[in-house]
Amino acid sequence: MNVLVHILTKSKLLILAIFAIEVLFTIPHLQARPSVGVLSVSLSYPSRGMEWLGSFIQEELSTQLQLSDRYSIISPEIMKRWNNRLKTSGRLDSSSTDLKETEISILKPDRILRLSIQKVLNKLSVNWEIFNFQEKKTLSRIKKIHSWTSPDILIESLLDDLANQDKLFSNINYFPLNYSWEGIRLFYQWKQKSLPKVNSIAWKEKKSEMESLLLSYPEMSASIKFCRAVIRILESSYINPVHVPSLNSAENDIIASMKLHPGNADHHTLLSLVHFLRNEPLFAKQQANVASKISQSNGLSLILYGLTIGKVPKAGGNYISKGLRLYPFIEESISDGWEPYRILLKDIEPWLVSRSLEGKSNYDNFLNYGKQFYKARIWDKATKAFEEASAIDPSLHEPLLFLAQIKL
Repeated sequence: MNVLVHILTKSKLLILAIFAIEVLFTIPHLQARPSVGVLSVSLSYPSRGMEWLGSFIQEELSTQLQLSDRYSIISPEIMKRWNNRLKTSGRLDSSSTDLKETEISILKPDRILRLSIQKVLNKLSVNWEIFNFQEKKTLSRIKKIHSWTSPDILIESLLDDLANQDKLFSNINYFPLNYSWEGIRLFYQWKQKSLPKVNSIAWKEKKSEMESLLLSYPEMSASIKFCRAVIRILESSYINPVHVPSLNSAENDIIASMKLHPGNADHHTLLSLVHFLRNEPLFAKQQANVASKISQSNGLSLILYGLTIGKVPKAGGNYISKGLRLYPFIEESISDGWEPYRILLKDIEPWLVSRSLEGKSNYDNFLNYGKQFYKARIWDKATKAFEEASAIDPSLHEPLLFLAQIKL
């Protein structure tokens, strides 16, 4: 029986390897594709209660462009982080801001799309800004009123706006997915709530709500199963060593999402993480490579590739350093809990130390550094960082509170 299970496992991995190779060779000139990203959608009215709408529009426009099989899509998650960074620095407040002059240019995009929306009754007013990183004319604007009839009609109309304004988006194919406004609203409201503590009563309730959504709104299954895979990865990492059956279930969900929405680099990156956690470096590297080919701005895939190349960790240092520049997720506070890649904290520690502390030995850096390791439950590193922060300014109590919690 054990021999049979072993053979079936190896067969499954072989099929996955063949699938990954087919992805690489059936998508021509991946690196030559124009790179496109959609910044977080700004909701100007109503100001509260419909935050889910902005998330849906950002993610669905990205999905539709990805399904058209003509663009290298910068992940909405990456764009949300860069949007927050630019907003914090004040680079999104001015109408005269040229994104070509900001640090987002490190992603080497061809176009960055920015939308501001306002909903009044059954109409949606949409203001577009299209930033062109390849020509002297860097900014185009669109202002349109759209119907609220259905999600499919709205997204198709928005894609028509793009096609009519910018030749890069001409002849876009639209893929209707039969969404309902109710399903979209409930899913994004569920997703936007912070994840509770793993295996708590609230955590189990969150999972139960997810399963109910999947049954009620099967058209959202690709997105819901991707979230379920993330939850299962987080559950698996809560146990030391990792819980392999949970990772296997996560893999099944990711592959199911791939079949529904092929060509999505995020799926391959998450699958790479699953293989990495199962100590399958060959397959982890393979999936990370596929993700990088699909989206050259995917810093997470570069980090995973760097961790699995060569016989020693330092062999992939250049890839890890570049990945952290493109997606510096460790340096930013993540409050909602949807960050499975924090599991990699202990593996990329040497590169984080050099980036976070080199020439910047101040209180805030040590405090933030300690918080990152505290969330990752790496107690010795967290303790050291909090002790350094407290030594710099003994009058501040926050590092001491963390140290007390660690001792408890």
